Amino acid sequence: MKDRSSQRSKIALLFILLVVGFGGALLWASIKVTWIDGDMWRKRAEKLTKNYIDKKAQRGNIYSADGKILATTVPECDLYLDFAIRPARDSKGEIKFKKDSKDTIFETPIADSNYTKYIDSVCLILHNAFPDSSAASFKKLIDSKRNAKKRSGCIRIKRHVPYSDWDRICKLPGWGRGVVKYVDGKSVIHNKRFHTYGNLAESVIGFNISYLEEKYTGLEGYYDSILRGRDGRLLCRRLTWGSWIPVGQGTITVSEGDSLRTDTIPGYPVINGQHIVSTIDTRLQDIAHYSLERALRRYGSDAGCAILIEAETGNVLVCSSLILDTTGRYLEMPFRNVAVSDLYEPGSIFKPVLLTAMYEDPSFTLERDMMLPVGRKTFSSKSKTVEDHDIPNGEYPLWKAVAVSSNVAFCELAWRFYNNRRDSLFAQVSRIFPYQKLNCDIVTNEFKCHTHPLTYDNDFLRFCYGYTSSVSPLRMATFYNALANKGRMVKPRFCRGVIKNGELVELPTEVINEHICSVETAETLRDLLIGVVEGGTGDNIKNDTYSIAGKTGTAVTSPNAPTSNATFVGFFPADKPKYTCLVMMQNIRMFGRNAAPVFQDIADCVVSLDKELDCRPTIKKMAELRKKDNSAVSSYPLPTVNKAPQAAVRLAHRRLGLNYSNISRQSVWCTFVDNNDELGTKAAYVPYSPPRGQVPNCYGMTIKDALLLCRSMGIDVSYEGYGKVVSQEPKSRTPLTKNTKVHLILRN
Repeated sequence: MKDRSSQRSKIALLFILLVVGFGGALLWASIKVTWIDGDMWRKRAEKLTKNYIDKKAQRGNIYSADGKILATTVPECDLYLDFAIRPARDSKGEIKFKKDSKDTIFETPIADSNYTKYIDSVCLILHNAFPDSSAASFKKLIDSKRNAKKRSGCIRIKRHVPYSDWDRICKLPGWGRGVVKYVDGKSVIHNKRFHTYGNLAESVIGFNISYLEEKYTGLEGYYDSILRGRDGRLLCRRLTWGSWIPVGQGTITVSEGDSLRTDTIPGYPVINGQHIVSTIDTRLQDIAHYSLERALRRYGSDAGCAILIEAETGNVLVCSSLILDTTGRYLEMPFRNVAVSDLYEPGSIFKPVLLTAMYEDPSFTLERDMMLPVGRKTFSSKSKTVEDHDIPNGEYPLWKAVAVSSNVAFCELAWRFYNNRRDSLFAQVSRIFPYQKLNCDIVTNEFKCHTHPLTYDNDFLRFCYGYTSSVSPLRMATFYNALANKGRMVKPRFCRGVIKNGELVELPTEVINEHICSVETAETLRDLLIGVVEGGTGDNIKNDTYSIAGKTGTAVTSPNAPTSNATFVGFFPADKPKYTCLVMMQNIRMFGRNAAPVFQDIADCVVSLDKELDCRPTIKKMAELRKKDNSAVSSYPLPTVNKAPQAAVRLAHRRLGLNYSNISRQSVWCTFVDNNDELGTKAAYVPYSPPRGQVPNCYGMTIKDALLLCRSMGIDVSYEGYGKVVSQEPKSRTPLTKNTKVHLILRN
């Protein structure tokens, strides 16, 4: 009994010792974890649940001068779908089995019923986002991935899907689980710089020229430090699925202008980029872009540009730079802005530069009526004969020689006054013309202008009519803008200002040369350039609404082809210049006057939009003549319309200060007819009634009026092009049926 009792005591003691030892170990571990190693474990736990995460700043927007967004940051997504087959699980996370067996139930994230029901909707969404790929091709791709023997849990369907379309796919019933949100721990949603108007003014806005980092051309590159902002480091808390959200602690307050050493501070806030306002006007840029493209295509040009500058401020309202690519399209390219980067021989538009230098030379005086030889002339035994195109031998006064752009006359002036001091002529020209880089506020390739030495007679004579010098279109436009600005040369700028605290802080105008010439010289050159348009080589854009002072230019680039660079540059309104415009087309088989219509398209748009301009001499004269004598109507007819709403025509007449014809107000539509004895002088408009039960005649109407007319008759309309209707299908007076649809073709 004693042995048994002793044995039990030993066991009890051992048990007590084990319990006490285990308890002591637990107590020691608790003390060690809490007090001795507590800081270390708390830091580890904090790192798993809280950490400082780098947050990228939002890049600022670029706005146009008329308040439109040109460039902004938008989210886009890579679409990945999960088609992997996995065991089905219930709400508790346990594997499901079939009722009458122990077989595991397998399923995919997108159930078969939901997949079959909504696959067509998904493909249609993708097709609308990427019109180059059909919905059928997307369906074929997705079906092949879903039906593959080895299904993957992360199949890439399409990159760069717009966020709105990606979100629509996620919200389709049953598809949310199948759309992969994270790939390799990174979100499929990322930001992209988006240009609202596509290729319009894209060389000015800027291209992203690096896939690895954000490097830009254009305004994006020049103002990158302002647009980029500053990335932050925020204290965040970890949620499920690897998501992190800021907890609002651990950050410091930093003023916008303060310097900050980010390597020594645990957390600092994100400072988003500021917005900038460019000088580009989207309305004018749109007109210039498509008018220039149409001209380039018509004449088979390799490249061209159109520039519009506000004379007083130097704001570049239009800068279109189009280059023919390998697919036959005219596009703006990343590394070549034709207006700034290209150097070319300007041809005759360089003659006013030479003339300005001569007028500013005090050693002699030029007279407007001084007689100069034209036609053809040989100036020395070492020079070639200089010829004028389609001008017979004779003598013209200086003003007429400028109007017809006589090469011989300008060579005569230079030979007569500068043959023995050629360096003096070049020095005079260099003083007034911006040969040096303009260094405008866009990132692009810009090269220094250069001129051949004037040692040889041929080089000296060719210099006089725009050859041997290589200049950029923007620098040539800058010179003409100085003439429009009474001799004050301002630097062209592409950014109007920066938006700070919701207000626009305008950048100052930078002056290159306060006086390249006297006011008298500038006015003299203006009068001579008016003569070019009124009765010279630029008379194809002469109009009675506003006056233009300009110059045509042709520089032969390949005598054997032959091809040439055609340019027209000038300013308007000529009496009070406010805008300077240059249009240049490279390697065309025509002369410089073919660039002038693009100039006129831009100028017409400017005059119609600028309410401060009073360019209506024709309308004023018409109104005065009507008050005096109604018979004057035949010489100054009323504005014509080809079927338009009578209310709109009446409103236009009222704004122009004209009396509207006395036709019945009950007629919704009216049309213009020629005057005759029966209708009288004021009855130039007659009612127009669309034919009942037949397709109306929309020829000559604007798309706005054509849509209003057709839809008022219950006819659906589609159209292509812009301008006025030149063709329609079906033809007018075709019987209407229930589903009749009219297709209109418009041309400017």
